[in-house]
Amino acid sequence: MKLSQQIFKWHRVTGLIAGGFLLLLSFTGSLLVFSDEIDHALNKRYFQVGPQGERQSLNTLYEAGSKALPGNPYLTFQRMPQAPEEALVMRAEYSAENKVYVYVNPYTAEILHTRGNKDFFTGFLLYLHFTLMSGRNGSIIILFMAAVMLVAIATGLYVYRKHLWKVLTFRDKIEWKFRRRRWRNLHRIVGVWSLVFNLLIVITGILIQWKVVGARVGKKAPSVAVSTSIDFESLTAKAHSAIPNYTIMAIRPPRTESGPVLFLGNAGEPLVFGEYGTTVSLSSDSGKVLKKTIFSDAPLSVKWDAAVKPLHFGNYGGIPLKILYSILGLTPGALALSGILIWYRRKWMTGRGRKSKRLQSAT
Repeated sequence: MKLSQQIFKWHRVTGLIAGGFLLLLSFTGSLLVFSDEIDHALNKRYFQVGPQGERQSLNTLYEAGSKALPGNPYLTFQRMPQAPEEALVMRAEYSAENKVYVYVNPYTAEILHTRGNKDFFTGFLLYLHFTLMSGRNGSIIILFMAAVMLVAIATGLYVYRKHLWKVLTFRDKIEWKFRRRRWRNLHRIVGVWSLVFNLLIVITGILIQWKVVGARVGKKAPSVAVSTSIDFESLTAKAHSAIPNYTIMAIRPPRTESGPVLFLGNAGEPLVFGEYGTTVSLSSDSGKVLKKTIFSDAPLSVKWDAAVKPLHFGNYGGIPLKILYSILGLTPGALALSGILIWYRRKWMTGRGRKSKRLQSAT
């Protein structure tokens, strides 16, 4: 068998193996591009409040969130209010599989709502997208399928290498009149036009999924809150003064008795790197700055790591970019469907035609 035939075989096999998963991931991924918009539209009352004077202290809000939760989970300020009408979002981590979000009115410390990470539509989609609703085993399967898809893209690039320029210059058109050719042409054209995008999505998806699998491997002790007295207000002021023009997006209390308080936010870096790249670690008792990472001065590896999630989900360029991401996000599913139809025609329809010809010749 020639090298080109072997590569085509690998392309066909890997495409068929990943086909069903690509349809699922393609559909859920396209919806998750608009996860924030969908969640806010369905649950507006959890995210918006009426401004009522001064906000409660962070310690008061933290205590309110703690009292609303059973047990003693590790509780973080997941998203600080960035506008007068925004609620405070806290997150309790019971385990890698079990997280609870708490929505708090920052002016009254009233608990607006609590919900698990899989108890709402977009949370369910996210969990399905990365774990198939099966925890560690599901996340390992998704990681394997992402690797298979990477092989399918690489082999597809070789198989259709002679058509790349024709497709990109609109000289390779879909022949709708010919049933044997239409799906093959559609598969080739969609594949070429979405090549760069799908490479980006698969590579960033593998990197994200590697972390998802890592968080679920082994038996880790449940996350619990540390009984340490922390003056969040004082530490927040010191974090602000540590970095010019610092916008604090999240606060993570110590995970151990002597651990630091971690502040995450941004100092004007582009949204493609997310909103949590610039960090400050402070001693929980003295308030001394232990470490700070100004994102603009961070090494390239740190910047790439920060850009992985925004590049995967497309939440860094406004609604027009999200629409483009959502449309292109459907292409893996389209390629899987057209690939399956091509395989079906070659495997069964061609086989039936040959059998019919043999029967006719025999008579």
